[in-house]
Amino acid sequence: MTRKKKPPPHPKRIQVTDSDGWTHIRRSHSKTTSNKHACCSSSSSKKLHPSSVPTGQTLLDLRNTHAHYRSQWLSSPCHLALQDLLRNDLPLFSSSRFIDRCIILGLGSLSNGRRSSWWELVFFETLLETIFHHPSHDHRETPDRKLGETAIYAQDPVFNDLDRGFLEDLGYTVVSDPAAFDLTTASTLLFAPHLEVEVYAKALGKAKPRLCVGTVMEECLERVNSTSKNNHEREMENEIFSEYLSATVSTRLPDFDRDPWTQFTCLYWNQSG
Repeated sequence: MTRKKKPPPHPKRIQVTDSDGWTHIRRSHSKTTSNKHACCSSSSSKKLHPSSVPTGQTLLDLRNTHAHYRSQWLSSPCHLALQDLLRNDLPLFSSSRFIDRCIILGLGSLSNGRRSSWWELVFFETLLETIFHHPSHDHRETPDRKLGETAIYAQDPVFNDLDRGFLEDLGYTVVSDPAAFDLTTASTLLFAPHLEVEVYAKALGKAKPRLCVGTVMEECLERVNSTSKNNHEREMENEIFSEYLSATVSTRLPDFDRDPWTQFTCLYWNQSG
């Protein structure tokens, strides 16, 4: 009986942290073992639909909930740690002149009360505020872009009419799946934490965004293979993650004591853009 040759293992990625705290990815060819990681899951075949609006809930209710979570977030140690990180490193890499659009994916339905959705939203808001309000430290001719001049897109198939109305009230453009994937460019800030791995790869597949907040990509590369996924699809996804890792440096988000969503989440900066 003829045995099929096993495909060569993916090169092992070695993380090297520089003196500024940013992680660079280096490759070696030593064999590595795969472990199961709950943070990188494959999608189910079930099609997602808009969630139902809870009876009696109004736009005012969402505004009040938003104000509550934003107040809690702004006083949290995680927010203060993130501000220190961004203020120290932003002059080095992400002046707002390099970002012409922002995309937030997979936020979930805000009207259905998922705590992580609200924490992610207020994190995203303050991330943008810090980047676009941070003064330049050079004298280039291209001026910094203002937050109000930058398009912000939100996409999630589960958004209902109330979610859409609330996000549009914040100034976001809500697009239907899969429109946001075609909007990603090398000048995009992509906010995509804890997406299913196929969606995450698709979000990074068209272009390498300038900044990305998302699941630790090494975890996606080492995930256990799904029986429903053929090898070609997985290889394509792995190639997308590998190429983005090779072009970026990263840092883990600070721990958040009120919700675990920052776990296994990194801020990636594309140096090649």
